[in-house]
Amino acid sequence: MMKYIYLFLITSVLGFTACQTKNKQVEETNHSKLDCKIGIQTYTFHKFTLMETLDKTKELGLDYAEAFFFQELGDSFGKETYLNYDLSQTQKEQLKKEFEKRGIKPYSFGVAFYDTIEDWEKFFTFSKEMGIHTVTCEPKLEHLDFVEQMALKYQIEVAIHNHPDPSVYADPNVLVKALEGRHPIMGVCADIGHWKRSGFDPIETLRKFDGRIKVVHLKDLSSDLEDTTWGTGILPVKEAVEELKKQQFDGLISIEYENFSDSQIDDIEKSLKFFESVRN
Repeated sequence: MMKYIYLFLITSVLGFTACQTKNKQVEETNHSKLDCKIGIQTYTFHKFTLMETLDKTKELGLDYAEAFFFQELGDSFGKETYLNYDLSQTQKEQLKKEFEKRGIKPYSFGVAFYDTIEDWEKFFTFSKEMGIHTVTCEPKLEHLDFVEQMALKYQIEVAIHNHPDPSVYADPNVLVKALEGRHPIMGVCADIGHWKRSGFDPIETLRKFDGRIKVVHLKDLSSDLEDTTWGTGILPVKEAVEELKKQQFDGLISIEYENFSDSQIDDIEKSLKFFESVRN
C-alpha cells in the first residue's frame, strides 16, 4: 500500500513541475515579441502636405498612420484644403482612396483638442466615416463623459495623450483618476518623451496604465530633451519595449519626431532598425 502512495506522490510532484514549466514556457512565448502595429504620426512631416507624408510613410515601409488635423492635403485636393471634419463627401472618398492606393491604414486621428461637445461629435462622426480605429486626444475633464459616450456610440477607442504643462494630463496621476471606473474603450496614448519632459519616469508611468494603453508615442531624447534616434539618447527605449511586451500591448506605436530636420528619414530608418532589434 505504501508503495502505491509513494508512486502517487512522485507522479503528482512530477506532474506539477511539468505544468509549472509549461506555464512558464507559454508565458515566455507570450512575451517573446512585441506584436503591435507601427506607423507614422504625420506631424513628423508637418512641413509637407499629407499626400507627401503618405508617400514618405510608404517609402519607410510603414502600413499605418496617425494623422493630425489641419495638415494641408496637397495634390489634387486643391491649395489650402486641410485635413478636418468639414471635408466634403467627395473629398472624404478621395482621401480614403489616397490611403488605400498607398497601402496605408489611417489607424488614428489626433492629437485632438476641442472646446465644445458639438465639435467632439463632428470629430467622432468624421472618424467613423474614415474607418478610424482609435482617436488620440486631450479632452477637457468636463468633456470626458461625452467623449466616452461618443466612443461607445461609434465603437472607436479613445487614447488620451499627455502633452507637458499646461496640459492637465501632464501629470499622469490626473489621468489615472480620470479613467477610474470608465469603460475599457477609454485608454491612454503614452508619450514617453513628454513624460520625461514633465519629470516622470517613463517605465513607472507605463506600469500605471497596464491594460489601458491604446497608442504609444515611442521616442528617444537627447540630453537637451530634443528628439533623437531611438537607442541613442537618454530615454530607456529598450526597457519601454520590454514593459510593453509584458503588458502584451497590441495597439499602435506611432513614430513622432516633433523637431523637423533634413535627416528625418535617415533617423527614422535607424530607429526602426533599433526597434526590430529589441522587439523580439
